[in-house]
Amino acid sequence: MSESVFIRLFAGVPSDYFEAIPLIPFGQWLLPIGFFLLTVGFYAERNRKVEIFSLYRYGTVSDWWTRHFVKRVIFGIKTAILLLLIVLTCDIVMGKLILLSAGLLAKISVLWLFHSISMAAFFVLLDLFPIRRFVPGILFLLEGVTFMIGCRICAVSHAMYGMWGMYLRSSLNETGGFPVGVIIVTEAVLLAASFAVGREYLKKETDYI
Repeated sequence: MSESVFIRLFAGVPSDYFEAIPLIPFGQWLLPIGFFLLTVGFYAERNRKVEIFSLYRYGTVSDWWTRHFVKRVIFGIKTAILLLLIVLTCDIVMGKLILLSAGLLAKISVLWLFHSISMAAFFVLLDLFPIRRFVPGILFLLEGVTFMIGCRICAVSHAMYGMWGMYLRSSLNETGGFPVGVIIVTEAVLLAASFAVGREYLKKETDYI
């Protein structure tokens, strides 16, 4: 199973390392996340001026924020799906697809997609603030640091954001893994919360509403 590039990059870090932090599996997990954040960041920077000027076409900042937020999150979803497809294609070319059942492929993809969507939502929210240049690094560190905390302190591992996208750390793969249903709902709540916080912030920062 470990020979599949798709599994190595998107399934997460196995839990059989006890309290040690396995650098190679951890690095493999962070690789697509790094690409994801850089791509979303490049898109945000490229479209920043256009989206600011488009504000004047909307009656309220809330209308602009809704369109802006949805557009950015959809781009994040497309980017995440593209990364999954690129790596899956690599497995097909190398003849490793036989190592992936349809069920396993679906489980890994769904968990990684939900995790990517929450990252995209955080990105859009944080991009409103003066720290926007550091957002990719901040989210990358959030992923890495929370995973390391979860590895070191098992009692809080289920609450660590850096664990949530990992199939190998989930209840779908092992007894005692994080509860998938709860985590998916939590990430959906984070998506909604990011939208709501951004809208309220813009209301206070402008005179449009």
